[in-house]
Amino acid sequence: RVPGEGSNVATLFEANRANIAIWWCFFNHITSFLIQPRQTGKSFAIDTLDVLLMNIMCQKTKINLLTKDETLRRKNIQQLKDISAELPVYLQQRTSDDTNNTEELTIKSLGNIYTAHVPQASPKRAYNMGRGLVTSVIRVDESPFQVNIAIALPALLAATGAAFDAAKAANVP
Repeated sequence: RVPGEGSNVATLFEANRANIAIWWCFFNHITSFLIQPRQTGKSFAIDTLDVLLMNIMCQKTKINLLTKDETLRRKNIQQLKDISAELPVYLQQRTSDDTNNTEELTIKSLGNIYTAHVPQASPKRAYNMGRGLVTSVIRVDESPFQVNIAIALPALLAATGAAFDAAKAANVP
């Protein structure tokens, strides 16, 4: 179940073609891009996947998100918290020892870290940020609207290639 938009009532996750496809691609180690019309569940699909990874499937994993601006970073982190709250108590891994702010979430017991980043206005800082996002699980949201995405994204993809290959070889996300 996921929190309802504009409601306190949780709703069932919608397994539409796009959501099924993005999960299938992810679990088969295929780098993919998801484009959906607004309000059809795209962010729920990715956020629900990230909650699954953080709480159940992964250990010692860093998930990075590069999103358009501070508002979307806060909204995304809150969405992850809200979805996590819908898990049965026995699957909720977060404790009071975990980081709980608007930029990062942790599940220390599993060694998992989720960090949300925003674009950098300086080309040099955009390149350095992209190079610094080395992980096997990376999300880029609203990329066409990000400052210096043409610098950050190629640096990010080059930096994560080895991490992607290692994850695929180990058959982990």
